Amino acid sequence: MEENEASASNQHQPEIATSDVLVSELIPAYLEYVRVEQGRPPITIERYRARLQRFIGELGDCQVGEITPAKLSLYKRHLMDASLGPVTIGGFLSCLRGFLRYLRDVRVLTVMDAEKIKRPRIPQRTVDYLTKEELERLLGAIPTHTWKGLRDRALIEVLFSSGMRISEVLALNRDLIEWELRQAVIVGKGRKERKVYFSEEAMERLARYLATRHDDYPALFITTGSTPKRLRAHGTWRRFNRYGQKAGLAKRVYPHMLRHTMATTLLANGCPIGHIRVLLGHAHLATTCRYYLGMMSDAEAKAAHDKYLYREKDVIDDEEKWGNVI
Repeated sequence: MEENEASASNQHQPEIATSDVLVSELIPAYLEYVRVEQGRPPITIERYRARLQRFIGELGDCQVGEITPAKLSLYKRHLMDASLGPVTIGGFLSCLRGFLRYLRDVRVLTVMDAEKIKRPRIPQRTVDYLTKEELERLLGAIPTHTWKGLRDRALIEVLFSSGMRISEVLALNRDLIEWELRQAVIVGKGRKERKVYFSEEAMERLARYLATRHDDYPALFITTGSTPKRLRAHGTWRRFNRYGQKAGLAKRVYPHMLRHTMATTLLANGCPIGHIRVLLGHAHLATTCRYYLGMMSDAEAKAAHDKYLYREKDVIDDEEKWGNVI
């Protein structure tokens, strides 16, 4: 009787956490955790999977308790020897750090302190964008007498006027567009919902493109052919760069450049940086500042100085009247 009671009691004891589990055995549970608890989209899940598999490929499928600073240092050397840049290496290390935090905080395993993983110093990013004249040349190079050209002209206008990421634009369905308000509600990075807005030009180009469609496929932007499919981002890189070359642009044009172009255009036109943060969907103002503040050329800086550094005339006259020296 006592043995039975002891056996029943043992069945309800919590499982003892050990650190001799292999990395590969815990990857699926970790990916499911970040999908459900952190709301990561499928593309991020696959990126995490590939990065953790890279760790196994470089160092072998070790026990999680065997991940040490020495092993981490070796992993960094392997990544550097593969000629990966600091941003890419930082992404691999951040993924491993998140994995170790999960093992420590969720699985309650004794593992290396994740906070000891330091990302490499990343040089300040240069933001590629198009000037007003370059944007007009790019748009003029798109052959809008073709169906594909009509679609791509509308796509570029939407990217520029809304500041959306290419993945966000291509996830849009036709019924999400609020035509009278020139806006849409999207689910962006981190599954955060936000409103985006379109210019009149973008709405006009969208209307022209959609007027040529005779399908009932829900996606806003689709492929050519008798069986439409949602347009994918990969092909847009090649086409955008081809349009840029046709326009004679020295820059390599890619979809995210239109997001930067929208932000820099707003900034150059005097839009407050806080408004730009909201329009881009950044969670923190510091992110917007890091990307876009301090980007003006010397000529633009001088023009801004002349335009914005002034005092009301009556204040100046009053000071001169009383002989104040500044």
